[in-house]
Amino acid sequence: MPLPPVQRLSSAIIGRHGIFDIVRHEIEGTDGPRVYFTLQMPDWVSIAAVTTDGRIVLVQQYRHGINEVTLETAGGIVDEGETPELAARRELREETGFASKDLEPLGWVHPNPAVQNNRCHLFLARRAEAAGAPAPDEDEHIEPVVLSVGEVQKALDEGTIGHALAVVTLERALRRL
Repeated sequence: MPLPPVQRLSSAIIGRHGIFDIVRHEIEGTDGPRVYFTLQMPDWVSIAAVTTDGRIVLVQQYRHGINEVTLETAGGIVDEGETPELAARRELREETGFASKDLEPLGWVHPNPAVQNNRCHLFLARRAEAAGAPAPDEDEHIEPVVLSVGEVQKALDEGTIGHALAVVTLERALRRL
């Protein structure tokens, strides 16, 4: 049975808050007009980096939303005018101090299409090598961590890596290794 048609009657940005805008939508549904709110955001990148000796470069990062430190892949926002590949190279270098000339796209996902309009582009960075000290943004509390493939698989299985975008990036990357 097909879904009933949904018609967006209007959309307007009602708030701008740094990395996201709040958008108000009026929708004509089967039971009349309704109002919905979404977040308009730039695209993101997530990078599974594998060193020349086969270990995986991750980051420990404090996350305000859960008030905890997570274990996850390097990643961040695709800046205006930047391609996802360039953003992935930049974020990997800034957050971990590692660089790779061999960046392989792993596709993209919608982080949360119920309320967000953006995509997260996933990458596998093969033969990553230390290229200097990390240079995170001033508001990032972050520390690089290098683990074996077995340690990463265990962390995924046990839920130690719980950031959904890191999980999907690592699962896709591990299938390619």
